[in-house]
Amino acid sequence: MLKIKISSEMKESIILLIFSLLMRETLTGATIILAIFGATMVWLKKRPTRLIRNVISLVLFAVYWVTFGKVIDPEVGMNFLTSIVVLKLLEKETQRDRYMIFFGIILLVSAGSLFVRNLTYVFFFGVSFFILIQDFYKNLKLKAKVTDLLKSLAWVLPFTALLFFFVPRLPNPLQIQKGTPKQGEIGYTPEVNISQLESLSFNDSPVFQASVDREIANQKLYWRGNVLTFSDGWNWPLMPQDRYQKPFIPSQNRVNPIGLKQIIRVLSQQDFYFGLDHPILFNNQKGSASLDSSRTLFQNQWQPSLRYEVRSQFTDIGSDDVVEFARFKTGLKNEEKKWIQENFHSTKLPELQKEIQAYFQREAFSYSLSPGRVENFLSFMRKNKVGFCSHYASALALILRAKKIPSRLVSGFMGGSYNNYARFYQVTQNDAHVWVEAFYLGKWQRLDPTAWIAPDRIRLGGDAFMQQSNPGALSQINIFGKKIKFFNQWQQWFSQWDFKFYQWLEEMDYYGQGNLFDKLHFKREWIFSVIPLVLALFMGLYLWHLTLKRTKKSEIESLWLKFQDKMHRRGLHFQFDSLAKGEACIKKQEPLVQDIWKELVEISFKAEPQIPIKILKKKINKL
Repeated sequence: MLKIKISSEMKESIILLIFSLLMRETLTGATIILAIFGATMVWLKKRPTRLIRNVISLVLFAVYWVTFGKVIDPEVGMNFLTSIVVLKLLEKETQRDRYMIFFGIILLVSAGSLFVRNLTYVFFFGVSFFILIQDFYKNLKLKAKVTDLLKSLAWVLPFTALLFFFVPRLPNPLQIQKGTPKQGEIGYTPEVNISQLESLSFNDSPVFQASVDREIANQKLYWRGNVLTFSDGWNWPLMPQDRYQKPFIPSQNRVNPIGLKQIIRVLSQQDFYFGLDHPILFNNQKGSASLDSSRTLFQNQWQPSLRYEVRSQFTDIGSDDVVEFARFKTGLKNEEKKWIQENFHSTKLPELQKEIQAYFQREAFSYSLSPGRVENFLSFMRKNKVGFCSHYASALALILRAKKIPSRLVSGFMGGSYNNYARFYQVTQNDAHVWVEAFYLGKWQRLDPTAWIAPDRIRLGGDAFMQQSNPGALSQINIFGKKIKFFNQWQQWFSQWDFKFYQWLEEMDYYGQGNLFDKLHFKREWIFSVIPLVLALFMGLYLWHLTLKRTKKSEIESLWLKFQDKMHRRGLHFQFDSLAKGEACIKKQEPLVQDIWKELVEISFKAEPQIPIKILKKKINKL
């Protein structure tokens, strides 16, 4: 069988390449290029000089400064750490370098698990760790055996499981990373500030997952985040009255109300609760909060809910306390108000909506993520005539207000990718969307001007629409004019296990642990006395296990002990102090025993014994 020997540095470079692929959402293009360059140099068995390495370091520092500025966050640290490990791999190797590269990659791969949470990364982490440990042992002139690893796991896994279920949880854990998109990226923001934006880039970072009982029509996938009631004439900042809060009231007997049920799992902390269309009830571990308003709830930043249940209904909602505030305040200049009155004449919503839609279509308005800077309302309506959802929603709401129809913006998401296997929607930053709600005939009614300009954005959903607009998207690869569907199906099938696994992990929080203790009739305060006892038990068992270790016996020694055991069962109790004493005892036994004795002596002391060990072993077993 052909055996291919791969050097340690080649294995490490492959691990770094796979790591860069899995961390592509976190690492910058410069860091990924450095990883590819480093792997190529290792494979070609070339090391750049110190001068080249110093130049690369300075270029990387400049790129990071331009990209991140003075901001220091975990993402910046991950890029720096990756660069340092790759540069270290490119140095001339010494024994000290080997140790530093090993521990550097272990730290890097471990830190990556904070950014990428899926089973693919769990598998990659396990395989990488095993390969690195084997190489490390080899470097120390030791041999790492799979059996030794399995024995270690036999001790570690039960102990880890015990700690996972019984170590006390905090009711309010440390906050997870904020989910605000970077400047110039598509993404959900509670405010709508468009006067400074020139373009938006794609951003498929997941924001939340929503478990549902059934698939929902695409045109109904409006995930409400928050409403905006104040405008400066073009932008819509978040005001105190928009931060709607309501306490969650503990309830022992929760009644399932009408409406579509969603279980929301937030992947990055947000300022508001999310829910489809018009949420009427939120449930979390602390209790329930019912809504008689058409707004969603503001999250407590010190006690965020990362998992909660929502009940929604797909109907227009009645009045609430923000109608009066949203009625007339436009922030528009007199010139802009005059222009609106000259171009739009209706005062009733259905007719006015048709007028505005006809104007957009007649003037050939278009949808684009790169409209350039649009500084005010009139510039958009008379000059630019190109924009994305925020531009169209702001323009529509301002026209409605100028015509004495209360209106407001809603910031949230529109769309989502449905997983047929696990029945959940994954919503990404690409699905971020802004639409309008107008108060007419006693109810808030949704108006989405993006549907007039780019109907495919609403028909497909945000992420699917962005992928279709991106020629390089993998989902758009065609063979003989047909799209590859099996890739999407395979991805959905695998994603369901990620979803179920991490859903199960996250359910074991402070409240989930409390439910488990209730089922086991175990009081939480008992943990502080039980855990030390369990730790002591595990340590005692491990020390006892160490005392049982013996040096491995040879096959011939095992045969002598087996023969001795057989003789003891026959009542012949003797120790083989010398061959003479053993011979004297054996002479009184049957011929078969005497023959086995002679063969044992021959196989033990003769340089070239005539009888094979396997045959002798069978004879002893038959005694």
